[in-house]
Amino acid sequence: MACYREPLDWFGAAVDSILAQTLADFEFIIVLDDPNNLSIREYLYQKQLSDGRIVIIENASNLGLAKSLMKGIEQSTGAFIARMDADDVAYQERLKVQYQFLLANQQVGLVGSAIENIDELGNVLGKQYFQSDYALMKKMIPYCSVACHPTWMFTKQAYDKIKGYRNLSTAQDYDFLYRLIDAEIEIHNLPVALLQYRIHNASITSGMSLKRYKIRRYIHKLHHDRVRQGHDHFCEQELQHFIDQASPNKLVSKLLTQLRQSEQSNSPMKYVILPCLAILSNDIRQRITDHLKLKLLLAKHTKSQDLS
Repeated sequence: MACYREPLDWFGAAVDSILAQTLADFEFIIVLDDPNNLSIREYLYQKQLSDGRIVIIENASNLGLAKSLMKGIEQSTGAFIARMDADDVAYQERLKVQYQFLLANQQVGLVGSAIENIDELGNVLGKQYFQSDYALMKKMIPYCSVACHPTWMFTKQAYDKIKGYRNLSTAQDYDFLYRLIDAEIEIHNLPVALLQYRIHNASITSGMSLKRYKIRRYIHKLHHDRVRQGHDHFCEQELQHFIDQASPNKLVSKLLTQLRQSEQSNSPMKYVILPCLAILSNDIRQRITDHLKLKLLLAKHTKSQDLS
């Protein structure tokens, strides 16, 4: 787990949900990515006094999620790595269920799960399920992420094979999954919710940024390099070139946030906002096209399943 500036009550609930797991034999590595966050820092060291499973890593400065996760995993000693976000809540059986699944299915390198969405106050908004058919997931990956990041448990062997996370400021999980699939490492999602996923304004805004779309395009480029050459050349300078193409547009950013909010509340306003965004941004037109291709793919899959 990496923590930054999460509200202390959310962070406390996340930490407690891991400490209360029915599978109790683990090391809980927490990377403090904001050394100036004294409230979380004090809370962590108090918690560590009462539970020796907690390992604290303090970054000297803000490094971001990818580098923080890499630091934590480098210090880990286990053969299995579970991800957790600092504002979510894990079900008590989460680690046990995923650990037992990976032991029983050694061809699988990463397992995720369904999630139960909650709002800022902890109110349940509904459940969200992810595909478990690996052949279908391989077809879906060009259009979307196929497993919810904070639900992951993966083998250290799989992590090492693809050389872990890359220093992306967003979409680190999408890049990770794409490289797993390109390396023919199987992914699976359990059809049961093992985590409460908190939806709030910060997550909505970050999930819908133009910068994220540009980074996704770079991830696609790296995939095509791997297909053609058998490997890619991740370069932070080249990545920055892609990011710099995302010229700031306050109206687009505002509409993106409104779109995500309308989607979460199932408001018909999304049908008004989408065409506006398609006119204003080529990247969003491409994402809308990808979304339609994904819908068509899933419809064909459902039809073939019904026929069989």
